[in-house]
Amino acid sequence: MAENDFGLDEMKEIVDDFLVEADELIESLDNNLVKLESASEDLDLLNEIFRAAHTIKGTSGFLGFEQVTTLTHKMEDILNKLRKYEMVVTPEIMDILLKSLDYLKLLLDNIRQGINEELDLDDILTRLTTVYEDPQTAEFEDPFQAPETAPVKESDNAETIPVETVSTSPSENTATKKQPVKTGDKKTVEQTIRVDVGRLDNMMNLMGELVLGRNTLVQTVNRMNKEHEDLNELEQINQATASVNFITTELQLAVMKMRMQPIGKVFKKFPRMVRDLARETGKQIELKMFGEETELDKSVIEEIGDPLVHIIRNSCDHGIEAPEERISRGKPEKGTITLSASQEGSNIIIKIEDDGKGLEVDRIRAKAVERGLLGKNEVDSLPDREVFRYIFEAGFSTAEKITDISGRGVGMDVVRTNIEKLNGLIELDSQKGAGTTIIIKLPLTLAIIQGLLVESDKEIFILPLSSVHETIKTDHAEIHYVNQKPVFKLREEVIPLINMDIIHSKASGFTLREKPYIIVVGLADRKLGINIDRFLGQEEVVIKSLGQYLGNAEGVAGATILGDGRIRLIVDLVGLFRIAKKIS
Repeated sequence: MAENDFGLDEMKEIVDDFLVEADELIESLDNNLVKLESASEDLDLLNEIFRAAHTIKGTSGFLGFEQVTTLTHKMEDILNKLRKYEMVVTPEIMDILLKSLDYLKLLLDNIRQGINEELDLDDILTRLTTVYEDPQTAEFEDPFQAPETAPVKESDNAETIPVETVSTSPSENTATKKQPVKTGDKKTVEQTIRVDVGRLDNMMNLMGELVLGRNTLVQTVNRMNKEHEDLNELEQINQATASVNFITTELQLAVMKMRMQPIGKVFKKFPRMVRDLARETGKQIELKMFGEETELDKSVIEEIGDPLVHIIRNSCDHGIEAPEERISRGKPEKGTITLSASQEGSNIIIKIEDDGKGLEVDRIRAKAVERGLLGKNEVDSLPDREVFRYIFEAGFSTAEKITDISGRGVGMDVVRTNIEKLNGLIELDSQKGAGTTIIIKLPLTLAIIQGLLVESDKEIFILPLSSVHETIKTDHAEIHYVNQKPVFKLREEVIPLINMDIIHSKASGFTLREKPYIIVVGLADRKLGINIDRFLGQEEVVIKSLGQYLGNAEGVAGATILGDGRIRLIVDLVGLFRIAKKIS
């Protein structure tokens, strides 16, 4: 650390600020370097990349982080040559710059974790220097591959930080020398303030209490209106209630927006990932992204990244074909993956589409029989869309060969698990030779939910409205028994049917009691029908933990206080599906 006049607290604050800023700059570098490969004439983009590297170099030099300074200085030299038209952007040069960025991430992680040992940067620094002195050498060397863990200098016992690596293949297409063209100024000023997440969580809890109080007030006034229609004072109470209701709703939206982040924060890492996977597999893949500005709660943002990584890696590895195979099928040699997000009411819809070879439904059927998940006659009678769901089973893989990218059967079950955690839904459709589409539906926030109040056997339960597919009258449903278990057919799907009381029933099985309505709920790729007596309406509910007194009640996510002051249970769909599976 460079000597300075700052105290320890001040220095820690400065370093923390540097790390936050450096993370943002590296995120932009990751994205912009990938863009540069296909937009080498964009001088504005080059300048933005150069400024980001220059900023990291300058601040790290002031703080005494010498390895960060040295590495960014070498990167800056090459970027400066690109800006001055003395070097041409090629895939090989971009390989080296991007892998340098991977080392930079490791160095910053070491600083963040207080690891003082230096990393061995000799190889990457030599490559950067060689390319700087003679850009042509990048085109004839073997493609650079970063180590799985960056070596630590002069210490066998030093802690290392693993980094995800993707080897790349030489490219036959090298960029012809073009002079960058200035495309105009793109100055934007972003005014933000960083707020501690704990403060936001506390504000969200208070907001939840206010919502509960508002609900109680509204119900009380509604009851008074029915009982005392002739009182003049009721008009004033009604006005006050309407005002509190309006202000609470507006405040609730404002607080929720403070926790909202654009999904582009997750999307930004995928251009680099797809670019590296395309280089490794020798494929040509274009990633198109839409709706990056769509916002959702921070807690949801943190959980959705891993499922999207697995899906997109599968699309690159198993979905998109090699260029020669695509041409033989009459397709353009470059495959396309489209990632989009949009908001629908209180839900966000994420769609991942590829124009690859699609899923082999017959192979999935055979694999399901081989693993004993279904009988031969049973699997043959299922429609394709239901067969596709079996790829979400743990360890289920139809890959002919295992690769470093996918094919080990450890991907899509992770997708299902993470989507279930968020009370989300997932749908998959595929056409052989045409591609695959996966649609994920998630709630915008997990703290305050829209609940559907239902009554069954004189008990009131609350279901997350985002997980409700549809409702039907029982007398309109075709109810059958398979292995003495009730199911009903809804269009092409066969859906298990249960009574709500299985949540607090200890029996291993149950007898279906006919009730007037069936609610179809979904969780990830699965659906379940629930028998109920009547609907009681919708209400915004705040999920409260049951605490340690009641233990872990399977099928119960928590409780809430309704406007009438009574405590009602909120159904945990993950637990409900698990109970239903036990008795089926």
